[in-house]
Amino acid sequence: MNLIISAGVVFLLRVADQTLGTMRSLLVARNRPIYAALIGLVESAIWIIAVSQVIKDLDDPVLIISYASGFAAGTIFGSYIENILAVGNMVVRVFSSVKDPSVAEILREAGYAVTVLNGEGRDGAVRIYLCIIPRRKLKSVLKIIKSVNPNAFVTTELANPRLLNK
Repeated sequence: MNLIISAGVVFLLRVADQTLGTMRSLLVARNRPIYAALIGLVESAIWIIAVSQVIKDLDDPVLIISYASGFAAGTIFGSYIENILAVGNMVVRVFSSVKDPSVAEILREAGYAVTVLNGEGRDGAVRIYLCIIPRRKLKSVLKIIKSVNPNAFVTTELANPRLLNK
């Protein structure tokens, strides 16, 4: 029974540690170093406790499997939590024919800033709409675009703003 409890503790510690590690990495990528450092502090303390439990009995494959399984589960769980928190901004690009309805006005009415560029595509004149939005608003923005212009081609990517120091 003691082995099962130890394996469960190692698994849960590793899930917590790896969840925090995944979130820390994503925060670093989104230029949030202070939050990443604080999470790293807690993450490393949890990791030391988990590793010490496994090292006490290295001959036991159950503990090693628990440790590795916690790592895998923590990676999935960390990604899931980070998607819920949706830290950062997204760049939404909408490409459409000039003949199609414009998405700019309705997005602006919804409170989003939109830049419109005119261009030339394979089949003629096109408009490119650029919009930077909070990541947590992506689903609602895509829904608006689809309702106005279901034929639009949309791309998204994480925005990583850099401030230029003078």
